[in-house]
Amino acid sequence: MKVTVEILTGTFIDTEVNENATVRDLKENIATELKLPVKRLILLVGDDENRRIVMENEDEMMLRDLGVIEDSHMYLFFMHPDLVFEKERSREEEEISSDAESRRGNEEDKANINGHEEEEEDKAMKIDEKAEGEEEEKEKNGEEKDNDGVKEEAKESEEGDKKVET
Repeated sequence: MKVTVEILTGTFIDTEVNENATVRDLKENIATELKLPVKRLILLVGDDENRRIVMENEDEMMLRDLGVIEDSHMYLFFMHPDLVFEKERSREEEEISSDAESRRGNEEDKANINGHEEEEEDKAMKIDEKAEGEEEEKEKNGEEKDNDGVKEEAKESEEGDKKVET
C-alpha cells in the first residue's frame, strides 16, 4: 500500500509498505530514504479528528490497526540527536541498576540459604553435643554405681574379717 509522509519542512515522502506492515517497517523505509536512524523518527497518524503520535512502544503495531490505509497521509517529526543519546544513556543506566539489583537479590538469596544451612549445622551440632553429654552422664553414673558396689563389697569383707577376728 502507498502512504504519504509529510515532513515539517514541507517535503513529502511517498513510500510503499505491505498491508501487514508495522510502524517499525514504515520507519525503516523512511530512515533509509532520509539516511537517519529509526530512533529519531516520530510519526503522527490519523485524520484531523483522531490524530495522534505513535509512541515508541507501539513500533510493533500494524499500521492498519492505527487506521493507516492506502493513500494515508501522516506527518513525520525528528527527535533531536541529544535527546536520543539521553534516552539511550538512561536506558543503559536502568539496565545496569536492574542488573545490580538482580545480582544483589541473588547474593541475598545465597546468604539466606547459607544462613539457613549454618543454622541447620548449628542445630545438628547442639544435638550431637547434647547426646554426647547424656552419654557421658550415663557413663559417669554407671562408674559411680560400680565404685559404690566395689566400696560396699570392701566394707562387707572388712566387716566379715572383723567378725572372724572376734
